[in-house]
Amino acid sequence: MTTDWLLRVGDGENLKSSSKYKIWGISSKIKTNKYFIKNVMRGDRLWFVQSKSNGKLIGVATYCSHNMREFGPLVDMSLTNEELGWTGSGEDWTADMEVHYTDFYGLSNCDLLTHIKGATTIRKYNEKCMVNLALEYNYIVKYSRVTFEL
Repeated sequence: MTTDWLLRVGDGENLKSSSKYKIWGISSKIKTNKYFIKNVMRGDRLWFVQSKSNGKLIGVATYCSHNMREFGPLVDMSLTNEELGWTGSGEDWTADMEVHYTDFYGLSNCDLLTHIKGATTIRKYNEKCMVNLALEYNYIVKYSRVTFEL
């Protein structure tokens, strides 16, 4: 069974910058993110939500895998924030884990508003979401195409 996950992505600019690599970054230290890391399964759907927008969905993708970011003294095994085009700093933007995905559909022009409130970084879909994600996903796949654009 496919699970739908809602991932808050700030203004979406960092997601847009790294979408060509099909990578998103999260902090493994946040409680709700730990739950996601432990429970997400290949094939689950990742719904990217823009902050401060009534929960506007700006993209959806299919989850593949996740791994810790690795930076060495001589060679970086992971792309750096600069290479990914990620800007920001502080506790709110400490991505020590990569989330890999495929089949990204940009939804910025769809005005799908979840009306989800709160600062939770990652949450599992539930009845508080004002969009029937499973139903909408079928329409998105039917009438859209995979893209790298938000």
